Amino acid sequence: MAEEVRIWQVDKSDALTEIRRSALDREARIEKWIISDVSLLSPDLLIIGEQVETAFGKLIDLLCIDRSGSLVIVELKRHMTPREVTAQVLDYASWVKDLDAEAIDAISARYLKSGTLEAAFQSKFGIELPEVINEHHAMLVVASEIDDSTERIIRYLSETYGVDINAVRFEFFQTPNGGQLLVRTFTVAPEEAETNAKKRPGKRSPPATREELEKAASDAGVGDLYRRFKQGLESYFSTGTTKTTLYFAAKWPDGSRKVVWALVPGASSSEDGLRYQLYSKRLSDLLHLDEDEVVARLPSNRERWDPWHSDSPEFKGWAGYIKNDDIQKIVDLVKKIEIGKTVDALLDHPERFKPPSPGA
Repeated sequence: MAEEVRIWQVDKSDALTEIRRSALDREARIEKWIISDVSLLSPDLLIIGEQVETAFGKLIDLLCIDRSGSLVIVELKRHMTPREVTAQVLDYASWVKDLDAEAIDAISARYLKSGTLEAAFQSKFGIELPEVINEHHAMLVVASEIDDSTERIIRYLSETYGVDINAVRFEFFQTPNGGQLLVRTFTVAPEEAETNAKKRPGKRSPPATREELEKAASDAGVGDLYRRFKQGLESYFSTGTTKTTLYFAAKWPDGSRKVVWALVPGASSSEDGLRYQLYSKRLSDLLHLDEDEVVARLPSNRERWDPWHSDSPEFKGWAGYIKNDDIQKIVDLVKKIEIGKTVDALLDHPERFKPPSPGA
């Protein structure tokens, strides 16, 4: 049953005056306060996305990351009943649980705009962003009122199944002299919720190892193609893994790392070839080439690839299959990255490239 919060003001004569609760003007006020200061929910949260669109067209109010690298979904009740918003946040969690580092970077880039997730994380928590993020996720339902039935559902999920879900209730009180007070309560005490989550039956599987992905490529009949592609490109990119891909990332001038290529061994076959995914705008920026020129160098079986359904061309690209004759063409293309680096250096420090003066 929801706990009733009552507040009394103690005056100078030691008399008590009860502070009456008043309704918040609008749920939007809570959202405004949280965006301004997310520590209202927890000091260990960093907002990385607002109105984040899911793959099924719904919008998550706020997406946060905590100091352990776990994602936290924050959903405000607004005009929905508390039980409706609880069902909705569980639906969002079914999508968030599969977000990899690349997707999270794309979401945070849109929200942070001028900064990077790594820099924002370092500034907020004073530590480096963990190498593996989103191994776990949590859900917070935020409202000015939570009914008893919803609190029973949330407690049942937390206590019985270790689901990391909680409700945060903000109540508004007005003093006789016109002062305003905001009181926060949790359905499940945060320490208890953390303990319950640790007891859940199982954890998400970690990213695939490089050996597992190479074996998957060999099993698909593209092991040699996979190794040749990796050897040809790893001089120009850093590599990492998700549960299904080997990705190739490049460092941008602002210090961020962005995925450019990815290989998908599990979607490959000896008949079709080695499955690849490419953010063509990112590669064209690295090469200082028109994007159309980059796309023209790709295998002819290419097709448009839009994984995040974003309006930004940076988050779109092409996908297809690589065969033996394509490897060298791609390697020759990425070799131009060195030329691109020279161009960047020339633009940033032209004095270093001045020709020697006569007689020098």
